[in-house]
Amino acid sequence: MVMKRRDALRLAGLTLGAAGTTALLTACGASPSAGNGRGPNDASEATRGAFRAVFTGGGAGETLDPYATAAPADFVRNDVVYENLFFLGEGETLPGLARDVVVSPGARGFILNLRDDVRWHDGSAFTAADVKYSFEYMSSPERLYPSELQAYFDMAGIEIRSEHSVWVPTLQPLGDPATMLAAFPAKMVKDGSGAFTTETAIGTGPFRVTAFAAGRETVLTRFDEYWGGSAPSQELRILSVTDPQAKVNSIISGQADYTSDIPYTTARAGISAADIELDTAGSRHRTSMGFVLNTTRPPFDDPRVRRAAKLALDRQTLVDTVFLGYGIPGNDLVSAGAPYFSDRDPLPRNLDEARKLVRAAGAANAPVTIRTAEWESGFNASSELACEQWREIGLEARPQIVGLAEFYESEGLAAANGVAFSAPSAPLAVLYGRLNAHDPAMAFDDAEYCDALAAAMAATDDAERQRHWNMVQDRMFTDGNTVIWGLADTLSLARSGVQGLETRGHAKYPYLGEAHHA
Repeated sequence: MVMKRRDALRLAGLTLGAAGTTALLTACGASPSAGNGRGPNDASEATRGAFRAVFTGGGAGETLDPYATAAPADFVRNDVVYENLFFLGEGETLPGLARDVVVSPGARGFILNLRDDVRWHDGSAFTAADVKYSFEYMSSPERLYPSELQAYFDMAGIEIRSEHSVWVPTLQPLGDPATMLAAFPAKMVKDGSGAFTTETAIGTGPFRVTAFAAGRETVLTRFDEYWGGSAPSQELRILSVTDPQAKVNSIISGQADYTSDIPYTTARAGISAADIELDTAGSRHRTSMGFVLNTTRPPFDDPRVRRAAKLALDRQTLVDTVFLGYGIPGNDLVSAGAPYFSDRDPLPRNLDEARKLVRAAGAANAPVTIRTAEWESGFNASSELACEQWREIGLEARPQIVGLAEFYESEGLAAANGVAFSAPSAPLAVLYGRLNAHDPAMAFDDAEYCDALAAAMAATDDAERQRHWNMVQDRMFTDGNTVIWGLADTLSLARSGVQGLETRGHAKYPYLGEAHHA
């Protein structure tokens, strides 16, 4: 079976913070209806010229269409060209092109109140018609990577209420639609947009496209009529490369000013240049690394064996071996650092208790296959080491290393007992929704858990939301199927004096709208 690219991104979204199309409660019984800032920026200072950054590219597949992107270079470039209605700040959701959102009684819809001072790069005004068209565009089946919001919003029922006001009905109760709009793919495109070339890629962001060569370089020029104030750098140059060491070399040689997602081996070896800084995105923006256990087949259909798998892991050894110490042990829960995250201690290793649980479940010598590919650096190494540790408690665990193209193929996931995965510090609603909606092999189909998840999504009161998210995480920690053994630091390299970098969601793809040299 050949997997389509959009299917791969359903699960890859856990890693990339990008596309996918499935609904929240599919696995729970319901069917779908359809920073690392380096310093403050003062925009009144003199123009600082060009800022150059290098990211992993997608070769000839790179595009200016925000709903056909799959590479880090695409994400970073499009973030400063197109904008969201809301965006993620340091632990909170902040207004972007929308001033605010008013949730209706019962949380079955909301009003978006838009800014009235926004201009597109061609000088025309941003209005409610653009928002309605953007929702239609992002949910079209023609999109390669349609927005996941179509699983939550009734796109066909969206109404323009005024020039700067839009009504959006929802398919299930949503108490915090602003966070959904910030976290899921929701770039605004101009009414009528269809092709996205250098000439027609029109956004509202602080930079506009002036040159684009897929897989090589994009040149972006400051948009001086930007509603948020002129960017400090006159020009951004986004360089696309595929080799991690080449990214590092571009900084050392002076070809670029910044790059992210530095290999841990490079960091451990050290950088000798005095004018280059190795930095981390900080504890709030670590990447969760672990496994999702398949509860639809033995032995992980038994909660005792799932508990044993967690108790068997030597998390510190995994951190030291895979991250080379650039991280900390995880506590089996996703979204570390996000609001409402349950920051409890990781389970201590207890081989005796794990062996007892395996024997009590009748799972001694049970075969266990962990599906893995080097989708993220460390997937294969961590799978091999975890399987070694699981063999110590009587499970016949072996990694199944496959190619990237077949990694997320549904039949392969269904046949495996678990799959390696990683996830950024995204809002809980995003990651738990994706986990339970992607594939039955990855879902935790537990009635108490699913009820708590639906209640957490629907809650409008902060205290009520926290209570329900605590219940979601209690169930996942006690009997659930996520095994998060480590939280990895996100490392970057920058030349001295680089300032204004922001984390808006995923630390590996920073926002460069305020980036500049001191």
